[in-house]
Amino acid sequence: MDRSLWEPLLKFESRDFLTRFYKEQHDRTLNAQRAHEIGSCFAQGREYFASAVDASDTVKPLLLYYGVASLARGATLLKNSHKREESLTAGHGLKTIEWAKTLSGGISNILNLGIEGTSGTFSEFVEALGNGQSYAWRYTDGRTGHFKNDFGELRFLSDSSRMSLGDLLSRERDLAAEYEIANDGWGNTDFGFVVASDHALKVMFMPIGASDLNTVIESYSFPEIAKISAETLRFLPIIQMLAVEIPAVGEDQKRFAPLASDQESNVGRLVRPFSNGDQIIDLHRIFLESYVLGMLCRYFPSRWMSLLRSDKGDIARSLILAAISRIEAKFPALLRDQLH
Repeated sequence: MDRSLWEPLLKFESRDFLTRFYKEQHDRTLNAQRAHEIGSCFAQGREYFASAVDASDTVKPLLLYYGVASLARGATLLKNSHKREESLTAGHGLKTIEWAKTLSGGISNILNLGIEGTSGTFSEFVEALGNGQSYAWRYTDGRTGHFKNDFGELRFLSDSSRMSLGDLLSRERDLAAEYEIANDGWGNTDFGFVVASDHALKVMFMPIGASDLNTVIESYSFPEIAKISAETLRFLPIIQMLAVEIPAVGEDQKRFAPLASDQESNVGRLVRPFSNGDQIIDLHRIFLESYVLGMLCRYFPSRWMSLLRSDKGDIARSLILAAISRIEAKFPALLRDQLH
């Protein structure tokens, strides 16, 4: 494994470091048993990831999911001072929805595999860490601002809404090309920028081929006070964009900002909310993707093997394999950033 990726997480296997970290987080003393519980989760998670490095693709998604779940449990115990190992809710915090029926039509339906939230590891992980992540936007003079933005509660955990594997992977900017092949169409990311001024927040959409930007903008459910106009940016004057301007000042601007990435570059990305309005941070989306792929590998091995050996209906194969590699590389890094 990449040592530079794991070294920051190795600290959470150290009793002395955990004691210091816990004191800073909660102003409470961490006893030996609780330190052992937290450190064990991090160590076990690391070992699952290590095993996945040399594992065949036939079992890799399951090992990665077990690693993700173990690290999530360790992070939950670390961030929630009221939780102990024995008080963690049994279960994944997620459940599958009619997978047998979905897969009865063949592996071409893999992206339609649906899940629903419930109580368990995922819900407690979200509760402990929140739904915020590092964020960057532009100012009108071209400078970039950096901070952590909170995208609010996940309705998915309580409103009985469902999402599919396709819903998740279509929102991963670095999987956009593979998703377009698998879906025969663009996903749920857009080219654009978030720009803050003294009196408003602007979300700037760059044109993509023949896409209807007005329809795209509707999917973000901006407030009725938003105004749409054609504009250019100072740092990209040659490209005309559609600007959604929302009157807001100061901290209030952040609550209107959609998930965004690559804002420091000339090709920024925006991520559309889910159908229920949720904006789910990268870390949590990867957990969900890992769960789906791990459960597919575990409980439908014949379908999983059919995808791997390129049977009929395997159009999503390259997307799925890329998603697995992304889980392996991204989850430890994103968790490290959240904890540090």
